[in-house]
Amino acid sequence: MKKQTFSNLVSLAQQESPPCVDVADGVISTLAALVHKKPDPYRAYTWIGAASAAMAACILIAATVSWQSSSDSVSEIMTYVSWVAQ
Repeated sequence: MKKQTFSNLVSLAQQESPPCVDVADGVISTLAALVHKKPDPYRAYTWIGAASAAMAACILIAATVSWQSSSDSVSEIMTYVSWVAQ
């Protein structure tokens, strides 16, 4: 039964005509462009540089926050000392 169904489908497929749209030239030109495209040898360096810049920004933010918190305590002590001295 399956062979008959398959045979019927094959005969129906053979009776159909191909579409009148020709896309072969576009497909071949797209594939040719992909073949001739050379990889960027510096792509890995770009990613490493971006990661390094992100880490440097995080370290800079942490250092700034740390410096501000330590300078605030010194400022408070100096304000207290100057108030006592008066």
